[in-house]
Amino acid sequence: MTERTVQIEILVADSPDDAPAVESNSRVDVAVNGQMFPTAKLLDGRYVAWWFETAAPAPDDSITTEWVAAPTRYLAAATLSELWEDPAAFDTLVDVNC
Repeated sequence: MTERTVQIEILVADSPDDAPAVESNSRVDVAVNGQMFPTAKLLDGRYVAWWFETAAPAPDDSITTEWVAAPTRYLAAATLSELWEDPAAFDTLVDVNC
């Protein structure tokens, strides 16, 4: 088996203008363990997923402040799902990378 690294980024906005640049009309909601997570294609070809308690806003909406970026929609959404289940893991990862 060959090991390869897959980069996954956790993005946190310092201001409403920090939203990642996404392709227009690229939003697709992805199901992970029975929950839907919105995803969109980033301009650099990766995908981003973000969360919200009720209906998800657009990725560039000022109330959207945290995203997970990954090479595929499902990987972004699945990573987001794991962080959603364990918010302390999100806080730990963000603190480590700051």
